[in-house]
Amino acid sequence: MRKKQQRLVRIIAIALAILLAGGAIVSAVISIAYAEEAEPSERNQYSLTMEYLGEEQALRVSQRLVYLNDSGIHLDRVVFYAPGNLFRRQSALMYDDGQWAEAFPAGYLPGGIDLQGVLVDGETADWGFQGSDEIYLRVACDLEPGESCEFSFNYYLLLTQNHAFMGISELDWRLSDFYFAPAYVDPLYGEFMLSTPTSFTRWIHSPAADFSATIALPELYLLSATGMEQAETDTGTHVTRWTVAAENVRDFALNFGLRYRESSRTTASGVELRAVTNLRGKADKLLDLAEETIGTLENWFGPFPVQQLDIVQADVVPEVVVHSGCIWLSEDALKSDELEHDLRAAIAQQYFGLSAYARPGSDAWLSDAVSEYLAYLLLEESEGNSAYLAALNKNVVPALQLTIPGGLVVTSDASLFSSNEYDIVVRDRGAAVFHELRTAMGRNGLIEGLRAFYELGLRTDVLSEMDLVRCLDETSGGSWEKFLTDWVFNIGDYVNQSIDWLD
Repeated sequence: MRKKQQRLVRIIAIALAILLAGGAIVSAVISIAYAEEAEPSERNQYSLTMEYLGEEQALRVSQRLVYLNDSGIHLDRVVFYAPGNLFRRQSALMYDDGQWAEAFPAGYLPGGIDLQGVLVDGETADWGFQGSDEIYLRVACDLEPGESCEFSFNYYLLLTQNHAFMGISELDWRLSDFYFAPAYVDPLYGEFMLSTPTSFTRWIHSPAADFSATIALPELYLLSATGMEQAETDTGTHVTRWTVAAENVRDFALNFGLRYRESSRTTASGVELRAVTNLRGKADKLLDLAEETIGTLENWFGPFPVQQLDIVQADVVPEVVVHSGCIWLSEDALKSDELEHDLRAAIAQQYFGLSAYARPGSDAWLSDAVSEYLAYLLLEESEGNSAYLAALNKNVVPALQLTIPGGLVVTSDASLFSSNEYDIVVRDRGAAVFHELRTAMGRNGLIEGLRAFYELGLRTDVLSEMDLVRCLDETSGGSWEKFLTDWVFNIGDYVNQSIDWLD
């Protein structure tokens, strides 16, 4: 295949050429080894080699991906997400006007990807960014169903100072969605299904994969990541080498920085918990709540989906960002009166949305509405029914009394909402839908139905709304499609009824 003569030559390329003339402070290497005699994996396998250029606020990345064509059709190309390029243009970023100053307190600075080249099975590939914002990458290939190939990417990633989903602030580096991730294929039409970026819920729709990583950082830095971390410090160089491994996860995130307070704990079931924050006395409170929450969720739904959960203070917008095995909370979120609710919902998402996986754009409510309501049930389990009802009425009833323009409903595609509309309709009204289900079928009946839904998710690649209905029907012996449809699409009737209190 011939090499496509297309390089990024705008501001980011110029900036990188200047910045990268300097040397690296500390090198970071992320790698994974494959035995030649090993059987092909049923999941994609990532290998990332990164050089951490601290003063230049950049990463030099060599990425290798062993990609399995499980689409059932012949592929002549693979389309990848490249969300790092969202920072190349101010117009490309998905933040609402009300979020802009919080996301970029020092003002907007351009960043992005300078892609040096792409190989397929060691051969120069034909590639090109697509879309007006260049956040998707097309790479030509020749893959029959069931075949694998190896994609290799070499690029620089320039990170900007911000409080966004990826970037640098005074104390931390945030790396989420920083690598090229393949999109899903619709086998019916042979097209890749690409999600529209949003700032308030997960949006990248990519198959589960395995990751393994090592990263070397200055001794005072603490690292949190998707997967299990191990650290070894060289006292001579004052560099700590971290090793990370993660299997069968939907995303891979890293956060590292100068967080001086760390606490850890192991739950009764063996889940490793870490809390990293510079707020005095906060880590133990986070661990107490996480341990209690995980214990209850395991009673309801079975073993916790990940071996380790990191809860980390990070400068991010929105205030809570959930990854596989890793939850980022802003300082404001850590100080908020809603911290317990937000953390419970985030931990519940490790079950619903990350392990039992629904399409994050089109079916976001199957993650966010379910997890939001579970946070209320977890409160009830901890503090009783009165506390549950008080919280539900404080947070949900106001959302029911508002008129939302545009006919948006709980199941609408996430890209159609503003962040405020999404909170009101999907999270709050979605919680009301599940409260009505609980009222109709009983608390234990709803939990049994959700457990069946979760267990189906462990056996199914992507869950749908009808999967939820089928699980509720099978566990209860009833028929819930009409009931659920009525509440999902007609919950606005609460406004006409002037509902002031849920019971």
